[in-house]
Amino acid sequence: MGMSVGGGAGRKKAISDINVTPLVDVMLVLLIIFMVSTPLIVKDESERLVDLNLPVTRENPTTVDLANTDKLILTIDASLRITLGSDTITDCSGTVGITDSNLWPDAWEPCFAELQAKLGTNPRLQEQESLYLLADTRIPYGFVVGAMNRIRMSGVTNVGMVTNPELLTAPTAPTP
Repeated sequence: MGMSVGGGAGRKKAISDINVTPLVDVMLVLLIIFMVSTPLIVKDESERLVDLNLPVTRENPTTVDLANTDKLILTIDASLRITLGSDTITDCSGTVGITDSNLWPDAWEPCFAELQAKLGTNPRLQEQESLYLLADTRIPYGFVVGAMNRIRMSGVTNVGMVTNPELLTAPTAPTP
């Protein structure tokens, strides 16, 4: 007396259905997160429960009045002169003519070292630990990044990037 179990000779059928349970779980968690966080986002800055640092664009005209701010303003002009308020920190104008990008970091290093040393000894800056950085749009990106790194190394924890104010008044480009 024998009994037959299964389809014989060890044949098993592959399951070809997709398990959607984990996908549904993740989507429900995301839905709950968005439902909880959406009421916290308010356009009016005075009513916000969460502080948002949004970039300045034509659609978001939130600007800082640089003439009436209490923060220090670090300016980098087109000739790579770095000033803090009205005081010149360092002058890297001798490196403007360098065209080989491999030489830039070494040429800028003395300027960055002087920037870090002078910012590190500025008592007002060490107390506030924040400043605005206004860099000319024609200078190399690497110079701005190197300056920001040295600003951070000097003890400044909050650096606000001042965007180009001409962006707000520039005419919009025609859409094709």
